[in-house]
Parts: sequence; C-alpha cells; structure tokens
Amino acid sequence: MTALLTACAGGPAAVDQSSANSKLPNQYIDEQSGVTVAATDKPLLFVRDRHQRGANLRDYVTMTAATVDRTGKRGCLLIAYMWSTLDARYEPLRAVPDTLTLLADDRSIRLDTSGGTPAAFGVTRAVGAPAGRTVKTLVLSTDLDTLRYIAAARSLQIQANVDDAMVSYVLWDDQRKALDRFVQFLNGEC
Repeated sequence: MTALLTACAGGPAAVDQSSANSKLPNQYIDEQSGVTVAATDKPLLFVRDRHQRGANLRDYVTMTAATVDRTGKRGCLLIAYMWSTLDARYEPLRAVPDTLTLLADDRSIRLDTSGGTPAAFGVTRAVGAPAGRTVKTLVLSTDLDTLRYIAAARSLQIQANVDDAMVSYVLWDDQRKALDRFVQFLNGEC
C-alpha cells in the first residue's frame, strides 16, 4: 500500500501541479511591512542601444507589475529598475526622471515616478529586479485597467526625459503573457 501511494504521489499529477504553479505570480508576506505582495513571474525588459560607447553596451528598464495588499486594500504598482551595462563613469541616469511614458499602441501612459520607494508601499525586497546590477528603482502607481491594456497592447516602448533629452527604450524581452496571467490572477481586485 505504501509503495502504491508513493508511486501515485510522484506520478504525472504531481508534475502537472508543479508546472501549473510555475505560472502563478510570485506572492509573499513582506516580513518588515506585513503587507502581502504579489508580482508577475517574469518582468518586461526594455533596451536602449548605446553602441556609440562600445559594442554590446546598453541601458535597460526592467518593469514588473505588482500589488500590495494592506489588510484587504489592494493597490497596483509598476516597479521599474533602470540599469546599464555601461562603465559607471558613463552612467546615463545620474538623475532619476520624474516621469516615464509608456507608449502602448496608440496610447501614451504617463507614469508619475514621484511615488517614492518600493518600501513606502510596503515592498522591502526587490521583486523582478535584475540580479547583480546597480539599479535606480522607480515606483509607479497604476490601476488594473492600465495593466490590462499594457498586457493586450501590440507594441510597447518607454520614453524618459533624462538630463533634458528624450530617450527611448524598445521592448527587448516580451513578457506580456506573464503580465496577462497576473491580470487574470488579480480577478478584478486592484
């Protein structure tokens, strides 16, 4: 009987459940703030080529959708991490821009970055941040309808005003399917 139960536990049903869970958002209770945080399992990645400085040098924006739940009150966020493969002395983002504009199809979505740090929203550990990189973190308050629109958009691009110049970042790693799964997970609650 024990052998039969052991065989059943390791069968295809266990594998299917494991793969189903891998598509769920990352969710945890933040130990420092006490809020429940949920985030997309894969972030969107935007790139700006800087070939004039050298081969394979780029600036990036990694963008993760997240929610914070404070005792039943849920808020939606986009957390953007701006980083670069440039040498630090050429760092393009010495000043964090006040706004990012996400161009989604024919719509310009202006995202106000004056919302503070992720910790101000109860997110004390990085979600979706690029590993091993120095980043500038921007927290962008948003809503579920905007997240839904971004997930369904045919084209995405980010513009930022950096040092009085408008720079563009094109979508490089398209994870809109992960964003769509996250929107479905929220089930209208945000």
